[in-house]
Amino acid sequence: MACAVCPPRRAARGLPAPGGGCLAETMTTPPTTGPGAPAPPRQLTPDDVGTVVTRHGIATVEPLIRPYLRHTPAISLDRADFGLSPGPIVLKLEQLQHTGSFKARGAFANLLLRDMPAAGVVAASGGNHGAAVAFAARALGIPARIYVPDVSSPAKIARIRGYGADLVVGGETYAEALAASQEWAAGSGALPIHAFDQAETMLGAGTLGMELAAQAPGASHVLASVGGGGLLAGVAAWYAGRAQVVGVEPEGAPTLTEAMRAGRPVDAPAGSVAVDSLAPRRIGELTYAILRQNAAQVLLVDDDGIRRAQEVLWETLRLVAEPGGCAALAALLSGRFRPSPGETVAVVVSGANTTAVDFGRAAAGAGPARADGAGA
Repeated sequence: MACAVCPPRRAARGLPAPGGGCLAETMTTPPTTGPGAPAPPRQLTPDDVGTVVTRHGIATVEPLIRPYLRHTPAISLDRADFGLSPGPIVLKLEQLQHTGSFKARGAFANLLLRDMPAAGVVAASGGNHGAAVAFAARALGIPARIYVPDVSSPAKIARIRGYGADLVVGGETYAEALAASQEWAAGSGALPIHAFDQAETMLGAGTLGMELAAQAPGASHVLASVGGGGLLAGVAAWYAGRAQVVGVEPEGAPTLTEAMRAGRPVDAPAGSVAVDSLAPRRIGELTYAILRQNAAQVLLVDDDGIRRAQEVLWETLRLVAEPGGCAALAALLSGRFRPSPGETVAVVVSGANTTAVDFGRAAAGAGPARADGAGA
């Protein structure tokens, strides 16, 4: 059932055309299939995705998805507030977005830009993307089936169930959940919505960069967490060299680091305190192409640094974020990223689906949950 308070669903638009031509009008990501379906357009490749995931493309998509999103705030601080040397810092508080993360942007972009089959959509996720697709599907009256691995946090599972999607929990990793979702899509005709390696997903994520650039126009560096690379690719595509975009990922899940070493996406370890949001098996083929095109950089942080960033964010601002949402801030707090004194650094904080604060436990007198989000 469609959400009574959301705008009515618009007809699918298709990918925006590049600023200098119409290549995207004949290309898309995996098409709708089924009896009577039109001939599928040509699928985007790493060689041509950069003609679509651009500032022009993001600016075209933004007004389409805007009615369904929150314009999340950015707060300006002094780095001395975090015990660092003085200097300006801007935090983009994307954990205040619908479903608790930036993923809602890509979910709505997919569901509004692509033709929807009667079988609806299917997605695999560590949790946040699944929650976003479930939320968007409910708002637009589209059936949704979500696959998550066993490591998905209880908070994320509860979100997905609360949005009314058909939820399947199983497998040890995101890769196993993705394989199960692909099998379901092949048999059911449901449209797969990829968590990161899809043009529509990156275009939606890029609208965060568009907002942030207006909120922090003097930023010389933008730090954001990296899992599959969808957020970082979208942000990098918007900035397009106007600021240095830096991805931050856990040492236990170095997907972008390993890809840059190899010169292409390769399998990487998938472990970390942020395993349910920043640990796919490898960076996306399309996201990697966008990141290389826009000269994004990458840094690694350890789990202790991520946990400390969670704690500092709470102690300093009384803001709660899950481990994956704190990786970018951890790079700054740990000294892995060292800005010059006068440089303005913008940091994306995204991901609020955690049990780090549990009011039920507090009411029962059991004390707070652990700061890593796992509970006691």
